Amino acid sequence: MEFSFNLWLEYLIRFAHVVAGIAWIGSSFYFIWLDGAFTAPEKPRHNVDGEVFMVHGGFYYQVEKKKIAPGELPKTLHWFKWEATLTWITGILLLVVVYYLNGASLLIDPTVLRLNQLQAVGMSVGILIASWLIYDLLWHPRLVQKDSAKRVVTALTAVFFAGLIYLNTKIFSGRGAFIQTGAIFGSMMLFNVWVRILPGQRKMLADAEAGRVPDYSLGLKSKTRSVHNTYFIFPVLLIMLSNHYSGVTGHPLNWLLLIVLSVSGALARHAMVTKNPLERLTLVPATVGLMALVWMTRVEVPVAVDVSALPPVSTQEIHALVQDRCVSCHSNKPTDDIFKIAPAGAVFETEDQILSYKDKIYNRVVVLKNMPFTNKTGLTEEERAKFHRWYQGLSK
Repeated sequence: MEFSFNLWLEYLIRFAHVVAGIAWIGSSFYFIWLDGAFTAPEKPRHNVDGEVFMVHGGFYYQVEKKKIAPGELPKTLHWFKWEATLTWITGILLLVVVYYLNGASLLIDPTVLRLNQLQAVGMSVGILIASWLIYDLLWHPRLVQKDSAKRVVTALTAVFFAGLIYLNTKIFSGRGAFIQTGAIFGSMMLFNVWVRILPGQRKMLADAEAGRVPDYSLGLKSKTRSVHNTYFIFPVLLIMLSNHYSGVTGHPLNWLLLIVLSVSGALARHAMVTKNPLERLTLVPATVGLMALVWMTRVEVPVAVDVSALPPVSTQEIHALVQDRCVSCHSNKPTDDIFKIAPAGAVFETEDQILSYKDKIYNRVVVLKNMPFTNKTGLTEEERAKFHRWYQGLSK
């Protein structure tokens, strides 16, 4: 196999992204569980709001929930911030290496909107920044001081996210729109940490160090954004996985599918976060949403053609088509600007190789119609029909 610097660069960045993401999501899950598990101390203790006892690895642990106060500062205070930062940095590096470079081929789909590389990258960065500014404005601490205001802002945020998802699918390729949305959600999570959560915590710590009683309302304001981050987790994970399923990203209603994925993920997370047993029933609409997604992405297998009534299509003829439309990616030495190694290791240089992949070729070319990728080589419907007749003829 020919060595590819770009391949290993992407591989190592992706590995670092997964490791950092596991650390970030793991700590997030742990602290959300911890918040829900705290109970009032059996024997009231000074400045202790809650406690929880745990067992792990053969040892027993007692964790206390406290407010920081003057004269009671710990010598060592552990901050959970670099996991989020490293996850975002490696994620952005992946976005640049995979989607922004090489002519932004994975970000652009001419059938959606004709863009050049500079336009696609510029719009991606612009939408990412604008999305944060709008979201942060909607949830500015001064605007959501009352519960009634929070309900209104929550509704506006839902409309905003739905519109944002729709916009992305009308600008970028299906795969690009999904990853763009994931990058936006992930960036909001990071900016929540650095712009809205950490400053409040630092202010409280500085007050305590100066001998002043901290403004504990800052902790509650930070908590709002921390809770928001938990609702982003499952949608982001679902979005990342969806890029392996072109039947979802390439669906004509991919914007609706992405909304369903995001809402279902957030509802599932709510069931894990809430302390109200009845609210765990949000798992029901989350499940229904995912089942609806499965139903929407069902594929109707083309009706078998009567090959006896049409000119036969030989493997030799299909081989010629494949050489023209497919081997730029599916060969031992791809010439495609993105794929430098045959995707999934599938090579179609000989008739025997094509026959060994006949079922997968039929499924991707005729049933799903998602190959060639973004139809970069311009395979026509008439040519797809030839693949259909060829496959049906092989079954005779």
